[in-house]
Amino acid sequence: MTICDLHTGRNRLSRATKELRDQWQESKEVWSDANARDFAKQYLEPLGPQITLMLNVINRLHEVLDKAERECSDNE
Repeated sequence: MTICDLHTGRNRLSRATKELRDQWQESKEVWSDANARDFAKQYLEPLGPQITLMLNVINRLHEVLDKAERECSDNE
């Protein structure tokens, strides 16, 4: 019995983060004024640490749920 699937969401978040990073790199080639720098500073730069933290939390939650699932299976 699987309690929940965290890998699918984690993988989607990782892929979306990479896609955003790639698209931003392309955008910077044609949009490199002060507004672009402000946009990056205000919206994009804060995402990196937040996403890293989120991925770490998802990994930890996955470990905890796996352990709980194993312990529940052992007791049956």
